[in-house]
Amino acid sequence: MPARRILPPSIDANDIDDTMRRVPALVLLLILAGCGFHLRGVGVEAPFQSFHLEAPQHSQFAWELRQTFRIAGASEVTSMADADVTLEILDERDLQRAVSTTGNARVAEYEIEQGLLYRLRDGTGEIISEPDWLSRTRVFRVDRDNLVSNSEEQSLIQRELRTDLCQSVLRMASAAVKNRTTPAGADAG
Repeated sequence: MPARRILPPSIDANDIDDTMRRVPALVLLLILAGCGFHLRGVGVEAPFQSFHLEAPQHSQFAWELRQTFRIAGASEVTSMADADVTLEILDERDLQRAVSTTGNARVAEYEIEQGLLYRLRDGTGEIISEPDWLSRTRVFRVDRDNLVSNSEEQSLIQRELRTDLCQSVLRMASAAVKNRTTPAGADAG
């Protein structure tokens, strides 16, 4: 005669099986959280409360920068005078060039480059970070049999590069503001 599990009437055997399936995922999450793992961009807090963004009308980076700074805890204001930090987008770059070809003289790989020239000012208009050029590049292989996939991959790569650049701008702005607010010699001792 097989052994029978005796469960209280309020617990169903299926509930226990469901719980046992979730335990490994929970253990993995706890291990990842315990070792300090976090997604890139998550947990970055801006050391300023408000920001103002000055960007060209058709800027590819403006929306992404606004989102990045908001997620970091800063709110956008409409005037430079009301902002703790003003971010000025001075120039943008979005380039694509062929880096290799096939034997038939067709493009085999493209290099995509996204770049951003920016400057930071404080609430008084004083420059806290001179103009700085950031750029990111990525190479992707062209699949001649699936042109739709190539277009989608290119768009995805461009979005990832923009996101990475915006995260870098946030880190640079945070460092500039922290360096500005830290009294000289505060790190010593």
